Amino acid sequence: MCGIVGYVGQRPVIDVLLGGLKRLEYRGYDSAGVAFFQDDLIEIRKSEGKLANVEKLMNGSRNSYPDARCGIGHTRWATHGKPTTQNAHPHRTGHVVLVHNGIIENYQEIKRDLISRGHKPQSETDSELFGFLVLEEMENGLGLFEAVRKSFSLLEGQCSVVVMSEREPGTVVGVRNGSPLVAGLDPNGGAILASDAQPILEYTNEVFFLENGDIALCSQGGIQFFDLKTGKKLNREKTKLDWSVDKIDKQGFDHYMLKEIYEQPAALVDTLNGILDRIKTDPFPLAAQPGVKLLDQAKEIIFVACGTSWHAALVGKYWIERLARIPVNVELASEFRYRDPVLNPGALVVGLSQSGETADTLAVIREVKAKGIPTLGITNVRGSTLSREANSVFYTSAGPEIGVAATKTFSTQMLVLLLWAGYLGLKKSNLEELFHDIVKLPHQIEDALSESNGMVAAIKDAARGLQKAKGFFFIGRGFSFPIALEGALKLKEIAYVHAEGYAAGELKHGPIAMIDQDMVVVVLAPQDSWRDKTVSNLQEVKARGAKILAVGGGLDQNLKELSDFWIPLAPSTEALLPFVMTTVVQLLSYELAVLKGTDIDKPRNLAKSVTVE
Repeated sequence: MCGIVGYVGQRPVIDVLLGGLKRLEYRGYDSAGVAFFQDDLIEIRKSEGKLANVEKLMNGSRNSYPDARCGIGHTRWATHGKPTTQNAHPHRTGHVVLVHNGIIENYQEIKRDLISRGHKPQSETDSELFGFLVLEEMENGLGLFEAVRKSFSLLEGQCSVVVMSEREPGTVVGVRNGSPLVAGLDPNGGAILASDAQPILEYTNEVFFLENGDIALCSQGGIQFFDLKTGKKLNREKTKLDWSVDKIDKQGFDHYMLKEIYEQPAALVDTLNGILDRIKTDPFPLAAQPGVKLLDQAKEIIFVACGTSWHAALVGKYWIERLARIPVNVELASEFRYRDPVLNPGALVVGLSQSGETADTLAVIREVKAKGIPTLGITNVRGSTLSREANSVFYTSAGPEIGVAATKTFSTQMLVLLLWAGYLGLKKSNLEELFHDIVKLPHQIEDALSESNGMVAAIKDAARGLQKAKGFFFIGRGFSFPIALEGALKLKEIAYVHAEGYAAGELKHGPIAMIDQDMVVVVLAPQDSWRDKTVSNLQEVKARGAKILAVGGGLDQNLKELSDFWIPLAPSTEALLPFVMTTVVQLLSYELAVLKGTDIDKPRNLAKSVTVE
């Protein structure tokens, strides 16, 4: 969750560090800092709050230290200790300075041992303690690389560290054991380390994804990789990313989230082209890869995911069970891994993670794979841990997603699952018409998002009328139920408004007691198999005074008359309605957040890639 950048090379290091950390702000953070060599001494500038506070400490300019060529930087998302300047990274212990991402689970034992040996930690963090361990080893005669390697063996838990020492200017050592760490060669000479690829893309699109148990030694000459346990040199293959810096910029949109909502048509096209063999003319021609065979062999599919990815899996369950008649279970990874579940022969476990680094999802994949159960991954990041640890992987092609609240990655995950359902369902029925509708789906979403379409204007009107509401209930049935859950999550994430998602039929089993004139009920009732039942549930909440925001077919006059605010949907194939409704709940949350003035791309307390349990 924390952001890490480390650099040694020919460029002014302050510019590399602050520019890289800026790219990582989407991960969520509460303090930031940089450390850099000025001559042979390390200077540190850090502060609670935003990265701009650190820039002010640099005399207001990234060019304050034009001769500095080696350093490390960090944005912290607090786990141990409050988000204060004292607890911010980098941490100094004598001549050793480090940044850290993840959790040291045995930090209490380490802290007691260090204090008993006379050391005096200055922060409340677990991170600082590692610096004392490295310092002790260097005082006993080891060089920085070996001191880091030996000290890291004492840690328990998943984390990554990047370390420098004043005794070895021009050297940066990084270790990965759980939390992601990516490396790249600077074409001008030197190397860069980061907690994901985005800070590296400005310099090269060829990156090295460190494996668990890798240690990287960076210098002006480049990067060398070694095995953490044995110290033996390793060869790591480069991964070429099809992302670029221009894709990361806002390109005229007020926020990354809005840009990424409007990028969904292109993301759907790219994902279709990446998953399908478009040369073939038959419906649902999945491109040949090992994962297709695993799907063919599956007698039962178990999805494990967290947050928005879990909602995508819930939609996938409806599609796969309806079209392919294969039983599907959808599990929260954080619960599944501790439940001692029963897994039947023929089960296929699928992990969904936009970043490919979600800790709980990865833990499930590792555990079931160790038991000989086949695993698949769905992720947006090539070279991510999930893509390497699952037996096979299907990639979404959403491109970089900077906004913390997932938008286009959600839509493309759903698309992958719908393509699976169609491919597996070909044995049961003729799905050629559905496939042709899917191919046209990106155009449908593009039309829906057009300013000339009444949907966008209606969403803005509804947001203005409902911005003072004390809370929201999103309700739906069938395909609309997971979208109701996603709509409530989006509103909580970026507008900080209390919101709940419910299956419409469940309101009367308790939640209806909450309904009054200050509550808004968002009713997802498109023209589908569940529409009439959903409208019946709408009548129940209307009778209790709630404000009604209805989302339904553009010609559904009866639903429109029952609502206080109305958002019309263009006609769509029933199976594709989740994609259209997704744009509605995303834009509704966005417009409400704009009116409330929240930090939309970097909502409080949240991080893009959740690498801790």
